[in-house]
Amino acid sequence: MSANRAPEFCQSLSWVNADPQTMASQRGRIVLVYFWSASSVYCHNLLNDLMRLQGRHPDALSVIALHIPKFTAEHEPKTLADICARLDVQLPVANDTLWSSWQHYGISAWPTVVLVDPEGNRAGDFSGDDIFPQLESAVSELLPKSSQHPKPRALQAKPKPKVFSTLFCPSGLMLHNDLLYIVDSGHHRVLECNKEGAVKRVFGNGLPLFLDGMAAEASFNRPNAIRVNREYLYVADTGNHAVRRIHLLSGVVDTLIGNGKPGLASEQVIKSHFDVQLNNPWSLYVHQDLLVIAEAGNNLLSQVNLSSGQFSHLAGNGGFALQDGVSDKARMAHPLGISGDRTTLFLVEGASSSLRTVAVPEGRVNTLVGQGLYQFSNADGPRITAGLQHPTAVFADDARQTLWIADAYNHKIRAYNLKTQVLSTLPMSQSIQNPCALVADAESLWIADSAGSHIYRYFFDTEYLSRLSIQLA
Repeated sequence: MSANRAPEFCQSLSWVNADPQTMASQRGRIVLVYFWSASSVYCHNLLNDLMRLQGRHPDALSVIALHIPKFTAEHEPKTLADICARLDVQLPVANDTLWSSWQHYGISAWPTVVLVDPEGNRAGDFSGDDIFPQLESAVSELLPKSSQHPKPRALQAKPKPKVFSTLFCPSGLMLHNDLLYIVDSGHHRVLECNKEGAVKRVFGNGLPLFLDGMAAEASFNRPNAIRVNREYLYVADTGNHAVRRIHLLSGVVDTLIGNGKPGLASEQVIKSHFDVQLNNPWSLYVHQDLLVIAEAGNNLLSQVNLSSGQFSHLAGNGGFALQDGVSDKARMAHPLGISGDRTTLFLVEGASSSLRTVAVPEGRVNTLVGQGLYQFSNADGPRITAGLQHPTAVFADDARQTLWIADAYNHKIRAYNLKTQVLSTLPMSQSIQNPCALVADAESLWIADSAGSHIYRYFFDTEYLSRLSIQLA
C-alpha cells in the first residue's frame, strides 16, 4: 500500500444516518473526511460550509463526517442522532467512539478535514473553522482529475425523520406579560403563546434565511435564545451570527447587530448592523441598559449599550480555556447560557462544563463549578467537588436564591444554592432528554427539552411535572 494512501475506515465506527461506508467504495470521487465533535461550536461553523460545498459538487465530491465524542453522553447513539437532527446534518455521519479512525489518520485537533483524491491518496489536511476558501480551492484543483474516473453513486445520508409537530428542537424560553415566548429553533421561528400553550403569534416564515420584515416574512436561522427589554424581544439568531429584534407591538423583525458571517468585531459605535460581526451568539441577557451577548464561537461576552449603540467586550479575550480574571484576562470555553441579578451575571459554558460568575461592570470572572476543559461529572455536593456535563442554560431565581441549570448531557435539571454553594439535582417524575432552556415564575419552572421537542412545567409546591401542549390557531 502506498504510504500516502488514505486509511480505510475502521469497522468499529457506528454509522448514525447512513449505511456503512468505505474509502475503497469512493474511488473516482474526491473525498473530504471531516473529523468533528458535536459540542464544538467551531465544528458547527465548518459543518455548514461542508454541506454547502457538497451541494456544489454532488457528482464529484463525497463528504463523510466522522464524529469524535468528547463527552460521555456523545457516545450514546440517540444523543448524536438528536444533535444531527438539530443541526440539520445532511452528510453521512459515523461515531468514532473508540477514536480509532482519528488515530489511524493521525489527527490532532478538531475540526480537521482530510482531502482524498479520486485515486484514494491523501492530498492534504486542513484544520480550523475558517478553512473554507482553502478547501474550495483544493477541491476545484482536483475536479479535472475526478472527471477522468468512473464514479460510484453519490452518498445518500438518511437523516432522522422530522416529526411534523408544532415544535422541533425548542431552545429558548421567556415569560413576559403573562405570555410565554418559545424559540422553535428547528423550525427557525419564535412563538408567542399563552401559558396554556395556545399560539397567539408566529415570528418567522420557517426558512433558514436572513431576512428582516413583517412577522410572516422575516427569516431566522437556528435561533437559540430570547430576552425582552421594553418594546422589543431580542433573539440570538445563532445560525445567522446576529442579534435580531422583534417589535412586540407591530411584529416587525429587524437586525440589531451582525451581518450573517462569523467574525470578531472591535469595539465601536454601531452605525449599521453590517459593520459588526459576531460568532455564534448563543444567549442574551439585559443588564440595566446593556444587552449582553454570549458569543460561543468567540469565547467571550460582548455587550451593546441599547441607548448609545456602543458595542464593546465585557469579558474574555477569545482564548479557549477555563481561566478566571478581569475583563480580557479571563478566558472562556463556549459560553452557552447567561442569567443574572442586579450586580452579577451567571454563566454556563459547554466546553468546560462550568458555572461561572461575571461581575458588572468590571467584567471580573470567577468559577463556581468546573475544573477544566476535559473534566466533567454528574456529582452533587459542594461546589469544589460537584460536576456538570455540557450545561447549556442557567436561570437566576432570586426568590429562591437558586440558579437553575439545564445540565444537557446529564439529562437533568440541577439547582445551585447561592447561600450554601451546594449543587443538587431536581427530582422529577420523568427524565428529560436534552434540557436547553429554563425560566421560572412564582410557582413553577418552565423547561425546554430540545431532543424531545417538548416544553415542560414543574410546579415547586407539588413537584408535579406537566407537559405543555403547544397548539397553533
